Amino acid sequence: MLAWGYADARTQLHSDLAEPAITGLLCQAMQQRIYHPETPDRYLNYAVHDQPPISPAGELGNDRLRLDVSVRRTGIRQEVVYTFEAKRLRTGSFTIGKYVGDGGMGDFIECRYAVDCPESAMVGLWQDKDLAYWRNQLGSAHALDRGAASPKLGIIIDLVESKVISDVPHEWQSTHRRSDGSSIVLKHVFLDCRETI
Repeated sequence: MLAWGYADARTQLHSDLAEPAITGLLCQAMQQRIYHPETPDRYLNYAVHDQPPISPAGELGNDRLRLDVSVRRTGIRQEVVYTFEAKRLRTGSFTIGKYVGDGGMGDFIECRYAVDCPESAMVGLWQDKDLAYWRNQLGSAHALDRGAASPKLGIIIDLVESKVISDVPHEWQSTHRRSDGSSIVLKHVFLDCRETI
């Protein structure tokens, strides 16, 4: 669904869009794809949510955290929810530190997001440089954390290539120990959000 939404929204994405605008466009396109005549009927059992609020520590009202994108499998008990946390990547102001820190990977590792899920996804919305640059930045952040006196990423298995959907060419995954002792596999999907030519 993410690959379809990205393909459908791609011409609207550019380097000046803020993260909520990008994820909003992706969610809208994903929602529309559910009802597209060529979409297999099994996708009618999914619902896409743009910034749904959550309360991992009992937060109320505007104090609740907001997931960027969640896909919920409906019509079953216990509903299954897949969480995507997106981070804008742009040199100068939207560095890889925000991707790996609080508000990004840190929210999964510190059990603020997707606490009951063994797998979730980080989406890097790169707006300048190229994919190799951002992949190297992520690898460097992992290496620095592994060598730190007090590592924060809880890396169990470092970045490895991962191919879930052939239409998404830039996928990796890593496995992390969470603050509650459980582990989580994080898929890393990088989407080109620069201007199209």
